[in-house]
Order: sequence, then C-alpha cells, then structure tokens
Amino acid sequence: MARNVTLGELIDDVRAEAGHSLQANLGSAMREVLVKVLQRQQRRLWEDYDWTFLRVDRDVAVQAGQRYYDIPSDLTLERIEKVQFKYGDRWIPMGHGIGREQLDQHDSDKGIRAFPVERWAEYENDQVEFWPIPSQNGSLAQASDIVRFTGIRKLRPLVAESDRADLDDTLLVLYSAAEILAREKSADAGLKLQLAEKHYARLKARNSKSDTFCLSGDAPERMPMGPKIIAVQTQ
Repeated sequence: MARNVTLGELIDDVRAEAGHSLQANLGSAMREVLVKVLQRQQRRLWEDYDWTFLRVDRDVAVQAGQRYYDIPSDLTLERIEKVQFKYGDRWIPMGHGIGREQLDQHDSDKGIRAFPVERWAEYENDQVEFWPIPSQNGSLAQASDIVRFTGIRKLRPLVAESDRADLDDTLLVLYSAAEILAREKSADAGLKLQLAEKHYARLKARNSKSDTFCLSGDAPERMPMGPKIIAVQTQ
C-alpha cells in the first residue's frame, strides 16, 4: 500500500491480481488495455474524492490594468477550493462572482482600476477574472499583492513505464483487476471489487482524520488599516 508506484509495477500487479501471465512477451497486446484501465480508474478516484495529499497552494501576482489571468497549470477550475489575496501581511478571502453590484462600484468594462483585489470569477479558456482591475503590480518574489489558489492539483501523466501514480497502488490495482475480470466474466470479479471498496473506505477514513481544511474557507477577516482605496479610470 503506497503512492508514487511506477506504471510498470502497477501493470504487473494488475496482471497478478487478474491471474494473467507476468511475462511481457505473452501479454504485450494487453498492456495498452491495462494502461487505459489504470488511467481511467485513477481519474475516477481523483474526481470522486478530495485527497488531502493532493491539495496545493499556487500563487499568481496581479498586474496593474490586467483583468484576466491564466490559472496555474496544475490546477483546474472545478477543483479550486479557496482563493485569497495577500494584502499587506494578511491573507484576505476573495469573494466568488462578479456581477452588477460590483461593476456599479468599479466598472471593469470601462477600465476602472482600484486596490485591493476583492473578488474573482471563472472566465473562458480556463482563465479567471479579478475585480476590481488592480491598480498596481504584485510580486511573487516579495510575496506581495498576490492571489493564492488552493485546490486539488491535477494528476501527473501515467503513460511511460517510469511514470508514477498519485493515488494508492493497492486501490488502483484492485479496482483495475475487478474491471478486467468483469470483462472476462470471471467469478473473481465480485470479490476483487469488494476488496477494492473496503480498501477505498479505509483510505478515505484515514484521509479525513488528517483533513483539517475547511472547504467553506476561512472566517471573514477585517481588512487591515491602510491607505484609502482610490479608483481611477484610464483612457
């Protein structure tokens, strides 16, 4: 029971669980099928549960006059859990959604800029919009005026023999073997599936005990005292 097991090892383990030959030259045609099954099972389990060991923080520095931003490459919009803005020495939760109420205050369509950044929303092509449009630059190097995304990162590629799985090897092997055996109408398919589901429940129970992350985000914090917010309109 471990993570970061190579694809080559996973393939051999699935073959063993399914009662197939472990000699590569006798099962080369089956390898592609096993790879697809392992990839699909890992993807399904990744989508099904918020694994705490895959939760990451990724920072983006705001830029004066820039309204839209690419999200960090190893995150997806659907798995973003929390967004915060570092203002001075404090992390301030950013609200989700930008509507008429916000645009009536600082109209991004007219290029009005202000500070600090307070809200975010999904945009097309896997981008996000920040509101108001920032009136000054942030710095990743100085960890100043940056937006932090917290979420479940994407799975690493699982294609080459040396690629490593992100999730538990026993979990992937048992579910994959159950699927293969079900295709073959084997009587062992049900047993493997039961073992997989029991192991899955055990892993989730252990994971939840160490999960102290609040999915609803931090409690609202008061904005620290600082310079007055000034909005400007560019031509």
